[in-house]
Amino acid sequence: MFLFTTSSVTTSNCDTATEAQTRLIKQQPEHVSVCQVEVEEGAESVQLPFITTPDLPEDASVKWSCSIKTVHLYENKSYQPEKQHQDYKDRTEMKKDLLKTGDLSLTLKHPKETDTGRYWCIVYSKNGDTLRVKTVNLKVKGNIRNRSSSTDPTPLMADQSV
Repeated sequence: MFLFTTSSVTTSNCDTATEAQTRLIKQQPEHVSVCQVEVEEGAESVQLPFITTPDLPEDASVKWSCSIKTVHLYENKSYQPEKQHQDYKDRTEMKKDLLKTGDLSLTLKHPKETDTGRYWCIVYSKNGDTLRVKTVNLKVKGNIRNRSSSTDPTPLMADQSV
């Protein structure tokens, strides 16, 4: 189960942005909508939502990133796994026809506590102009002990009084 909330922050709170993202933010309105997503570690997947207007240019690029890592890149009308950071290999997907539908949401499979952070989705035109920007703060809450993933052979037991 995961939780979505939204809040509004000023661009001065974007302290984890890369230099290019900082330049990009300065071109945007003073307030940027930020989506908060929470999920338990061990969940099958989590969705980082981004729904925008449909019919984006068919030659647009969509890049999801976290800090300086490329999480998922769609360019030249296809997913570009060779340009993805190794931490996210085989763990991300986006819907087909994303530019036509405007659903640029990213599914992150098997979220880990180390995936916690600020994620940016930036849509670029072919000539490099920024068309859309979305920020999602992801919090992956770690499990202290989980029966199915525990390596401890001792079964979980309730307190027993003698």
